[in-house]
Amino acid sequence: MGRKSSVGWRVFGWRILEWIARLGLGALFIYAGYAKLQNPFVFEMAVDGYQLLPPAGVIVVARGLPWLEVVLGLVLWTGWKLPYSAAFTTLLLGAFLVMMGITYARGIEAACGCFGSSEPISPRTLARDSLIFAVAAALAGRAWRQRRRKAEPAPSAEVSGQEVPVAKV
Repeated sequence: MGRKSSVGWRVFGWRILEWIARLGLGALFIYAGYAKLQNPFVFEMAVDGYQLLPPAGVIVVARGLPWLEVVLGLVLWTGWKLPYSAAFTTLLLGAFLVMMGITYARGIEAACGCFGSSEPISPRTLARDSLIFAVAAALAGRAWRQRRRKAEPAPSAEVSGQEVPVAKV
């Protein structure tokens, strides 16, 4: 009985961590998108400061990304299609990290633009965004593992010609 209860608590603990990660990332994305929507020209200048996109690309990213972040945050909050939304969140954060890293490595003093502020890209912002990326990657990995487990057929044993489901321990 002791082994079963410790496994149950462990599963419960992982579910709580998943819930915290999902709601935390969702809130973070909603806040980041909302902050950028409040001052779109400051965010547009931040995107332009990276010096990675042509002017038309800067406008598309500056106008579309905040809305994408708000929608993605809401989807994470609801947990709808979690493996896909968490994976997309991870890819988006990875792209942000790569762009920030390139800009920082080139010695360009650009504003991060992460939360609508003019905070400069620095080792601190890179570390913070790396931590957020790690949380998103862990959430995506767990969501895909759970999805795969649900898709696996339950093991069964044959008893007098009939298949009987076998409980996993």
